[in-house]
Amino acid sequence: MYLKTKYKIFHLLAIFIALIFLFSCSTKKNTFLRRVYHNITGHYNTYWNGNESFKEGVDELENSRVDNYNKILPVFYCGTKENAQSLNPYMDRAIEKASINIQRHSMDFNRKEYCKWIDDSFMLIGKAYFYKHEYNKARRTFEFIINEYSYNDIKYEAMIWLARSYNQLEKFKKTQSLLDIVRNEMDKNKNIPKYVTKYFPLVYANYYILQENYSPAKDYLLKGIYLNQKKHLGTRLRFILAQILQQEDELYRASEYYTEVIKRNPTYDMVFNAGINLAKCYDARYTDSKDIIKKLEKMLSEDKNKNFLDQIYYALAEISLKDNNDTLAINYLKLSVATSISNDFQKATSSLKLAEIYFSQPNYELAQAYYDTTMQVLPEDYPDYEKIKAKTATLSLLVDNLMIIQYEDSMQMLANMTEEERIAVVDKLIEKIKEEEERQKELDLQMEQNTGMINQGRPTGMNNMMSPIGRGGWYFYNPSTLSFGFSDFVKKWGKRKLEDNWRLSNKQAIITEFGDDEIIAGDSITSDSTITFSTDPHKRETYLQNIPLTEEQLIASNTNIKDAYYQLGFIYKDKLDNYIKSVEAFEILLNRFPKNDFLLQTYYQLYKLYSILENQERTEHYKNLIITEFPESDYAKLLLDPDYYKELEAKKNIVINLYEETYRAYLNGQYDLVITNSDNAILTYKEPKELLPKFEFLKAISIGKIESVDSLETALEELVVDYSESDVEPIAQNILDYLINPSDTTGVSKESGEDLIDISIYNYKESDNHLFTLVIDDSKVNVNALKIKISDFNSKFYKLDNLTINSLMLDNDRQIITVGNFKNAEKAYIYYTTILKNQYVFSGLSEEDYLGFAISLDNYPIFYKDKDVDRYMKFFEIKYVQQE
Repeated sequence: MYLKTKYKIFHLLAIFIALIFLFSCSTKKNTFLRRVYHNITGHYNTYWNGNESFKEGVDELENSRVDNYNKILPVFYCGTKENAQSLNPYMDRAIEKASINIQRHSMDFNRKEYCKWIDDSFMLIGKAYFYKHEYNKARRTFEFIINEYSYNDIKYEAMIWLARSYNQLEKFKKTQSLLDIVRNEMDKNKNIPKYVTKYFPLVYANYYILQENYSPAKDYLLKGIYLNQKKHLGTRLRFILAQILQQEDELYRASEYYTEVIKRNPTYDMVFNAGINLAKCYDARYTDSKDIIKKLEKMLSEDKNKNFLDQIYYALAEISLKDNNDTLAINYLKLSVATSISNDFQKATSSLKLAEIYFSQPNYELAQAYYDTTMQVLPEDYPDYEKIKAKTATLSLLVDNLMIIQYEDSMQMLANMTEEERIAVVDKLIEKIKEEEERQKELDLQMEQNTGMINQGRPTGMNNMMSPIGRGGWYFYNPSTLSFGFSDFVKKWGKRKLEDNWRLSNKQAIITEFGDDEIIAGDSITSDSTITFSTDPHKRETYLQNIPLTEEQLIASNTNIKDAYYQLGFIYKDKLDNYIKSVEAFEILLNRFPKNDFLLQTYYQLYKLYSILENQERTEHYKNLIITEFPESDYAKLLLDPDYYKELEAKKNIVINLYEETYRAYLNGQYDLVITNSDNAILTYKEPKELLPKFEFLKAISIGKIESVDSLETALEELVVDYSESDVEPIAQNILDYLINPSDTTGVSKESGEDLIDISIYNYKESDNHLFTLVIDDSKVNVNALKIKISDFNSKFYKLDNLTINSLMLDNDRQIITVGNFKNAEKAYIYYTTILKNQYVFSGLSEEDYLGFAISLDNYPIFYKDKDVDRYMKFFEIKYVQQE
């Protein structure tokens, strides 16, 4: 708001004169002057009320601020969508009051506004929309102000807020263009408002930070610090600058700014994080770590830091890594993970650091354990999220195969014992488990009582945690059972506390080596749900029930081992680039099972691996084995004729082209040509195998188009039998099921045995108008009372959206309540997530009594006619929930 001093004086003088005449003039004059007085003061009072509501909302956002100090902070805190929803009552009132002021008091003559509060009212509306996260509405408002009030200095403030809106919309090119215009105006006009001068460098710094292009932001942050003397803002800018300098390894300068932050006495969370980061800026080349460690240990012992132990331990771990003490760093990182309760970002960071350390050793089993823990809490916007996710999946597959080998070997070892020996071993194991459980209880108690203590340079109670999986030893009772992976654990047994030996509550067990007294624990194997298995670790039958005592069981056990070694070879080679471990896996497979089903493929992989490792002798060895033992194979022909592969590819391309031609013929309705081409392909070619069932499928459908339904059914039945493992089998089976029972719209897959809900009756369009819909149990819910509560909710949080509430019967037992209209799917989904969390609206109701979802106006009549809630909920889950 830009009121010059003379305008303020004029305003006060006018009010003063009006008051004098108001009480001294005749009644007739009095009435006129009252009107003059209200015209002078009314627009200000209306604006003032709206602006006060806006400021209350900003204060509310500031009081609820939760910064993520694990990332470089943005200059401006805008909050989350949930924060924006909570501000709606304040911002809607601000918009309402500003709009009333504009409607009642605007004096626009010849495109010039003569009421000085109107431009401020438009500005208030734009800022209120900005804090509501309705950035496009804010953008349009600021653009209007810039065009409409080009003669007024308020246009510069609008430019700053418009640039902020572009930043939030990630329209960074527009931000830069606009800020360059502002810069030019600042160069030309030395009397530009101070607000613009102060906030220009802040918006430009944020422009770079939001794009994660941090280095150019530094100069603007420095200028912002110089121009903005407000304590809170200046402290935040110093902290951000320190973060950037720390990331760029300018540790000395970063330390200076963190020290400044602490001296300015900000909120405790900022003081704490500045202290932690100051410790991380320790440089082993120039200073000693003793004083820093002493300060961090003191922080561990302070009650006010009990919620920040994970961050302190992580800082200690980073110092240990700089001091080249990896063992101590690993122990601190484990403590960081164990004490991370509410800070998922820190838990992910600590787990990831541990995973990377173990991966580099390489200890893939423990790396998998901590990658798996990382993925449970890793936000999707974390750097390299997809790479971490892929590596986790690879290591999980690797560990699964290692555990299969270990389990089957353990079972076979028990099978080779006499019954008396087995019982003696199991009894000894049960005693060990009981001892381990007691030891674990003591460790848990010690951990709770002495979390912050450091003993001889090592965290208390951590010396024996997380040993590797027993290599070539017994499957069960292994202290490193975390390496099985937390996600698999949850699927099988539910959530457990992440701690040493957390599988002890439900496991089967065996031992390391028969000649050893050391016994290692693990967890229960997956069992057929139709068979009852014992899982009590204190009972003998838990360990004796799956022993391969018959020839058939032994063959099945060996098959599992062979498959696992074969998979390991490829995982090491193709996913982890560990060629030595890949060679090891393939050669163990050959040594243990010389006549296995993968012999040719294993020879060829070893030939390629030794070629990469430049071991000419072993390369020739496996080349000769392929040529002599499998002379007619493609591998042998390829080794003898390097152009053989090109010939194979040429044949494959012929089939691919033929399939594309056949598919085009099908789309064009040339069904006779489809049948002819398919017969030719099936008779002539045997590769690629994945295309042959597709030819059969196109042929079957084409037969159905030109012949009887019986012919289609016969062709599909043959396809299902001949190509039961192909991609088209489930589709063919679904069509068959429909032909047998046309009234059944849910196809059943033979392979899965699960109902496949047909959701094709619905179409998703993000831009369509939407409704929020509640399906409620009419016998348990008072519909009118619920509608009143929803109306109260809308009045508080969606006052300006003009939402309507309707209800009608869905069937004899259920009613539906609809709220709308929402302009698109996103707005409807935000409303859905917000209202379902509101305790007032659903107080006294059980979750079984109602079901909520967003639905487009086009899909609503289809849903009402179909009345299948499960079908629509499946569609809603896929198209709305999973897209968020």
